[in-house]
Amino acid sequence: MHSEVSSVPSEPGDATIAPDTALAELVGDPRFGLDPYPAYKAFLKFPGWVTPSGYQVFSRYDDVARIMRDHEAFGQEGIPYPNFHVLDPPDHTRLRRLVATAFTQRAANRQRDQIVGFVDELLNGVETQGSMDLIKAFALPLPARVGASMLGVPFEDVWQWNEWLWAIGLFRGRTAYLTDGTEADKKAAKDAAAAAADYFRGLIAERRSVEGADIVSALLAAREGTDQLSEDEVLYSLVLILGGSLHTTASQIGNIFRALFEHPEAMSALVADPELVAGVVHEGMRYDGSLQAEYRVARKDAAVGDVEVRAGAPIIVAVGAANRDPIQFADPDAFDIRRANASQHLTFGTGIHRCLGAQLAQTEMLIAVRMLVERLPGLRLAGAPVQHQYDRWRGLQSLPVAWDAA
Repeated sequence: MHSEVSSVPSEPGDATIAPDTALAELVGDPRFGLDPYPAYKAFLKFPGWVTPSGYQVFSRYDDVARIMRDHEAFGQEGIPYPNFHVLDPPDHTRLRRLVATAFTQRAANRQRDQIVGFVDELLNGVETQGSMDLIKAFALPLPARVGASMLGVPFEDVWQWNEWLWAIGLFRGRTAYLTDGTEADKKAAKDAAAAAADYFRGLIAERRSVEGADIVSALLAAREGTDQLSEDEVLYSLVLILGGSLHTTASQIGNIFRALFEHPEAMSALVADPELVAGVVHEGMRYDGSLQAEYRVARKDAAVGDVEVRAGAPIIVAVGAANRDPIQFADPDAFDIRRANASQHLTFGTGIHRCLGAQLAQTEMLIAVRMLVERLPGLRLAGAPVQHQYDRWRGLQSLPVAWDAA
């Protein structure tokens, strides 16, 4: 499926054009948004290359993992609206400890039956039709229902969230290889985050009056000794949870099924043995993850491998490239649902900023993938997938599917 990149030499000395320039041309090619993996293969040869926007890019698995884990040397890059994910310790440590009380494996297990019920409900509505758009009719509505239930709000509110998230994506949905975004994009993202905050501010006021069994109430009640979250901290924790729970999970479900359709032998194996579902989900996240890149800033002079990084340098860690590093994953361009170390993917991140909702998202995906192939016999691609506009949050806008309806 993927072609080799011939425009970047295997060794820097072979170049007639600077590697930084050649790599920038690759990400500027319209094909990059559709299939970034040939370009990533070239990234791996040049750790620390510098983009036209001024970022140093690191792509090798060990380099990406080290940068993500070493929060003392590599801090979070600020964004133009409040979000505790981009805080550094000690503020991040305190907030994550309090917020994490609502996102344990035990909490995800408690939601399992509810998630099964949501999947049943969605499939009951389409089972006899024989076709649907998997993204619009299933992958987006499932995490939306889970999110609405967690927040204790009407499901219809989700579609307003969807609009806010797409607007927020104008600032950081596209990886800043060539440009750091326009002021108009930053303003749209900031305005959308503010609108989401206003929504949650009203919700917080309601829960202060009448406590419920939802995550808003749980965050308001979260405390350690005399410490608890302020209203603003609850507010922007909810904005973060909203983004993580909706688009990334929906995109990953779509990416997993696209990979299964492109590899019919893997689909046949899963149909024959549904117990392979964990391998399918882990390998799907490694092979084509919904998070392709993260941002950091060097907090002091440091070295990443043989590359010097100066204090203050902005950094992009190319997670999608690290997940295809042949030193970490043998035959990395193969979609191997029995890969022994697939769970070592970095799509959820690693270190203190690892995705807070990883357990819940994984539970949703495991249930969704298994029930789709069990309930929809002969599930197959029924049209051309349509990629959405963001490369950092990689996913599909549309994925037409069909099956053998009873």
